Amino acid sequence: MYLLIHTEEARLAIETDLKEEVAVQLGDTLVIGQGEAIESHDGGLIRAFRIDQVSPQLVGLLDTHVVRLERTGAQFLFLTTAPLADQLLTAAPNFRNRLTEVMQIVPDDLSGGFPR
Repeated sequence: MYLLIHTEEARLAIETDLKEEVAVQLGDTLVIGQGEAIESHDGGLIRAFRIDQVSPQLVGLLDTHVVRLERTGAQFLFLTTAPLADQLLTAAPNFRNRLTEVMQIVPDDLSGGFPR
């Protein structure tokens, strides 16, 4: 499980990049679920969820059922902003301890390194 932190301005570009990478690398479609829909989200080997707000229900779901998520055998990607990540990591210690990594993610540089 990975917690991917992005800026709000880059959210759409990052989600697009992730979907394209999964399509190219795995030949699969990545559906990005939202927040508390985690338990009802059905997907393949990679499942992604956007967290737009931290609620007691979401914290409870992640913190209490994180082992169930692991048992699915899927790789989970949770996408959120830095302030929300801080709230989630503080409020859900079981979830925090089960994360493989927390990382900042930025969209691909489409300029090829050349100034625009």
